[in-house]
Amino acid sequence: MNKKTLSLINETVLKTLAAGVNPWRKTWKSISDHGMPHNLKSKRNYSGANVILLGMQGAPCNSWVTYKQAVELGGNVKKGSKSSIVYFWQFLEKEDAGKKKTIPMVRTYRVFNALRDCEGLDHMVEQKGEEIGESHPADALNKYIKREGIGLDHGTNQPCYHPAFDRIHMPHESAFDSSDHYQGVLAHEAIHSTGHHSRLGRLTQKAAFGGENYALEELVAELGACYVCAQIGIEPDFNNSASYLKNWLDALKENDSWLISAGGKAQKAANLIFDQ
Repeated sequence: MNKKTLSLINETVLKTLAAGVNPWRKTWKSISDHGMPHNLKSKRNYSGANVILLGMQGAPCNSWVTYKQAVELGGNVKKGSKSSIVYFWQFLEKEDAGKKKTIPMVRTYRVFNALRDCEGLDHMVEQKGEEIGESHPADALNKYIKREGIGLDHGTNQPCYHPAFDRIHMPHESAFDSSDHYQGVLAHEAIHSTGHHSRLGRLTQKAAFGGENYALEELVAELGACYVCAQIGIEPDFNNSASYLKNWLDALKENDSWLISAGGKAQKAANLIFDQ
């Protein structure tokens, strides 16, 4: 995977973390206000880490277009506007010793926000995307937990997910500052549970009990909970402490493939919770 491309993709998130701002919270706010980031022409939602790359910008809408699409839709890009990077996977077929191999390659392209960066597209922008999830936040999580047969116990001091027993342990809701805080933590643990070997199979022994894989799994849970909470109307208690943000800044600097990897896994986890 091209290291230069990965560094370019990570640049926006690293700058935000370095400025002492929680990018997951900015993304949550953006999705809550304007729906999922999507392409204005195709109406398709962006996925994976692209949700973070576009959502964290605090743009006035979550509709995005390429320069060519802006013109095709009858608008134009404002002079001096700066584009934003998004990525996609391209799979190349290569023959090696008579055997065909599929090589995944990360490719990038540039998009512009339909309101902030363009003119003539205002009439096409919907300020709030289609709602995903339930009208009552707890319902989406509870339906997933019951559908998958996951145990849910209350009364512990610390929230956690035990993959060996396929059980989520939570403090009582009254121990949290608010119902949203409780649901946000439950969403985090529910994302972990999607990694069980009977589901998406992320949780190897290393991922469950420490080391680099454990840290990557925590990033998956952070991003996945952000996606889930934004779409079902929960405002979690985001950690904005300097030490927390610095930890992720250092981790993403050292592991430049994590954002793309975790973003894709978090999207699959959220889709499983919503049964999509």
